[in-house]
Amino acid sequence: MKRRLLLSLAFAALPLVASCGGSASERPNVLLITLDTTRADYLSTYGRSDRPTPHLDALAHMGTRFDLAIATASVTPVAHASILSGRNNHEHGLRVLTAQGGYRLPAHVPTLSTVLKDAGYRTGAIHSAFPVSSYFGFERGYDSFDDLDTEFDSEEASGHVEWDVAHFQRRSDETSDRVVAFLEDAAKSTDPFLLWVHYWDPHDGKKRPPGSTTRGMNATYAEEVEYMDGEIGRVFDAMRASGQLENTIVVVVSDHGQGLGDHDWAGHRILYQEEIRVPLLVSVPGHEQVKSVPDLVRTTDILPTILDYLGLRNPNGVSGISLRGLMEGTSEAPRVAFADQINRFDENAKMIEDRPDDDFLYCAMDRDWKLVYRPSNPALSELYSLANDPAETKNLWTSEPAQVLRLMKLLAEQAPWVTEPPAPIEDEKRGAALEALGKLGYAEGAGGAQPLDFEWEWVCPDPAHPAANAHPTTCGECGTASVPRRRSSGS
Repeated sequence: MKRRLLLSLAFAALPLVASCGGSASERPNVLLITLDTTRADYLSTYGRSDRPTPHLDALAHMGTRFDLAIATASVTPVAHASILSGRNNHEHGLRVLTAQGGYRLPAHVPTLSTVLKDAGYRTGAIHSAFPVSSYFGFERGYDSFDDLDTEFDSEEASGHVEWDVAHFQRRSDETSDRVVAFLEDAAKSTDPFLLWVHYWDPHDGKKRPPGSTTRGMNATYAEEVEYMDGEIGRVFDAMRASGQLENTIVVVVSDHGQGLGDHDWAGHRILYQEEIRVPLLVSVPGHEQVKSVPDLVRTTDILPTILDYLGLRNPNGVSGISLRGLMEGTSEAPRVAFADQINRFDENAKMIEDRPDDDFLYCAMDRDWKLVYRPSNPALSELYSLANDPAETKNLWTSEPAQVLRLMKLLAEQAPWVTEPPAPIEDEKRGAALEALGKLGYAEGAGGAQPLDFEWEWVCPDPAHPAANAHPTTCGECGTASVPRRRSSGS
């Protein structure tokens, strides 16, 4: 009864939506909220019953809930780069959390902020933790970029510089305070705004909700999600009071999920559904929307969706597809999602000491089938029938060769492979960043980013054509793109 009352009050408070067309002053605002490390099944709009998240439920009721949204990675900067650029990881080039290179979004890659800034939008970002800071190249296109990449302490005697740990993360109430201030200032202008807000709470328990006495990993996680929902509700209340909500496209999405003990893993950096299936809620004023979409969609589809509703073109290189047709009830061709984890070359991927076979993970999936390829140990690769086994408990890699070959060919066409450490880039902050990440709970130092102790060979994904190629080109027999695998001692 209490939950129904909360939802009823939330729905009753939602305004009537207005048209998106018109002059520059009438163009809709865009609010993009990214939730760090938030599983879809911990939101009540996705079925959780014991810990309601009424404010996100209300947004889902106002817009469209996507029931099978897939992230491109289960590490924060990589996954966010895909949300912001509309590109898969191998297309935007940010592949690891930290290493000698490969951890910054290249300057030539357009993002939502650069496109909307060019279109006359006022652009702002308000963040809650270091892993979405300017260190990773996310600051381009913003008039104001409130991140956690500017606080240093220096030991004068040693010359050593480290990140100010006290400012590595904010609790969601601190973030919402800043968001409300931004909205109050934006309400004084006739220019539309883009605001990217990042919440961090579920990632760890370092900053608990006020008065928290919760114990246990999963209970603490649920409490953090619930508290974050309340702070998001405070932002919605401020927008509603100012009249901004009725002219704002709102997108809420998580960068990735969290293991929480599923598949014998508490954290992230692997590619099971609890880690790459994310909540995605989209509300567009002035448009009729279906309430839920069961089709598979990707976080790369977010940028083209926003630009579609704003009447703007996609930048070159965007591989995502607008969700507008699905949101408005039009049937579309099935999508295929891709994800990867380049843990071996990531200096923070200490987890491969415990899970060495998760060093390189590449995923291709559609609504019903999911493949995870392990090129350094192909025999341990995985195939799941999501239609029959959504919890991914029965590996069909050896018993469904036709599905393996189909998805392997799709993966090979993408050529997402990283077979050597990323090329180094110059960055004087890198050493301090490693310390910051370690103090945020990421593992410092690892077997990752070390030279490989084996060689690659390139083969056709069709086992009927086993001949190895010298280079990653195509199979000489069928023309299919080659895939890498660890060269056996007998090769």
